[in-house]
Amino acid sequence: MDESEYTGEDERYILQFKAATGFTVVLEFKDLKTMEENQKKIESADLECQRLAKFSVNFDQADLFMDMRSPECIAQFDLDDWI
Repeated sequence: MDESEYTGEDERYILQFKAATGFTVVLEFKDLKTMEENQKKIESADLECQRLAKFSVNFDQADLFMDMRSPECIAQFDLDDWI
């Protein structure tokens, strides 16, 4: 499924990027607008970034996964520290 095919209530807004530290970071957002804003910021820092259709903390691999739908995660995560 490519990005243009995302539809339905089960749509997830997930970005994966390789941070300046070399870590693989995965962020899940509550809405498309917030995800796109963060994607632009990551790409403007010349970092590789891609949208994922799905991600499971039990089966997929990332050095850091943050659920940015959670106010606690939003308070703890600063994207500028990773780009």
